[in-house]
Amino acid sequence: MDLNFFQSFLNSNAAPWLPSAASARWALHGAWAVVLAACVWRVGLSFELKWRWGLAALTLLWVLWPGSVSPAYWLGLAFQSPSLMSVALCWAWAFQERPHWALASHAVPTLAWPDVVLMVVGTVLGWVLLGDMLAWWSVSVYALGFGTPVLALVCAVALWLGVAGGVGQRAVWSLVMVLLVFVVTRWPSGNLWDALLDPWLWLVLQIKGLALLRQPRARSLRW
Repeated sequence: MDLNFFQSFLNSNAAPWLPSAASARWALHGAWAVVLAACVWRVGLSFELKWRWGLAALTLLWVLWPGSVSPAYWLGLAFQSPSLMSVALCWAWAFQERPHWALASHAVPTLAWPDVVLMVVGTVLGWVLLGDMLAWWSVSVYALGFGTPVLALVCAVALWLGVAGGVGQRAVWSLVMVLLVFVVTRWPSGNLWDALLDPWLWLVLQIKGLALLRQPRARSLRW
């Protein structure tokens, strides 16, 4: 390979290619379908298994239906598409076992340090992107999400978290799958930041972080 071409490829801030309009539209419907079906599945934990499968399947079909009949049409107008990371985490959350402790219990869920790192990085990244939207920075941080160097950096971080934190971390594996899907499809917008974070996920990360900080036994994290 020509070294000049390889260097220009690494330093390029332009995406190699963007998803087509039809692909982005179906990605939007599919992403909202997984998110809403996961919510329905978790809300229906007290129902029988066949009812949960039926409600989740009906939700998927309703959201995947084209046109304004689908809730994805209106959700897309208001919030655009959820990030691939939100889709992956909702999918993992849907099949997570119900916690055995009661809601009134003072038990603190145990988190591994890779999950904490991703929570902190996601929260900080959201504030950085908000500052970029308000033109606080001299460099467009959002535009860097179209380039190859940032993608390589995030892949390196995911690899480090996977090796150092072990193979059992759900958030790390979700990040790996998100990066794989993004490299192949460039969903949802061709920008890496849109694949990793969205406003709703950013809000959930901050609420989760504040809840952990308020816990008197928050030092029970598995460092």
